[in-house]
Amino acid sequence: MSSTATLLIETSTPQGSIGLFDGQWHEESFFSERCHNCDIFDPLEQITAALVPGDIGAIIVGTGPGSYSGTRVGIAVAQGLAIAHNCPMIGLPSFLATVPARERSRCLAIGDARRGDWWWAEITAGKSSGDPVMGGLEEMRAMIAHSEPCVFSLDEIDPATFARTIARETPSAGRLWQCWRALDEEEKSFHASRPVQPVYLKPPHVTKAKAGHPLQRGR
Repeated sequence: MSSTATLLIETSTPQGSIGLFDGQWHEESFFSERCHNCDIFDPLEQITAALVPGDIGAIIVGTGPGSYSGTRVGIAVAQGLAIAHNCPMIGLPSFLATVPARERSRCLAIGDARRGDWWWAEITAGKSSGDPVMGGLEEMRAMIAHSEPCVFSLDEIDPATFARTIARETPSAGRLWQCWRALDEEEKSFHASRPVQPVYLKPPHVTKAKAGHPLQRGR
């Protein structure tokens, strides 16, 4: 086997998947609500059982937004394999590895960023113009009201939130591969040059200790 094989890892939602292209396509999927760090290894072993260090030429991993712990597990596994195979690791936004992003000329990916905030990303011809944009609920409602019908999310969203049903989509390793192949060489170089990390929508919430709390007294 040559070192042109490409491994794909997508774990930003409970439905995770591992893919390998080595001249033929191989894919395994798994479902895990909170234990990607355990459940990813059986399908990964099935996909990579015949590989030896050096067989993989590149690893592409979905970076979210989505399950923060799930996405980190996928990236951590990709990092370990990239070291073992001495190959580059490349991150792509997970919302690009969905059916609407791959099949519709234009669509809008949205998601709940928690604590009253929402994110969205406009997708044209299967590509995003940049990182997700953050805003409040009313801003999100206005965005959806003026968008075309193709709006989707990686989350389950209550139809009452936007007075319309938002389709829930699941990214996959196979569509992550389609996304990568659709990029031109300049775009591939751009993504390959960026550090691979989960898509951070905003800094983590930090609650300050109350006055008199031991942390405030330096204990």
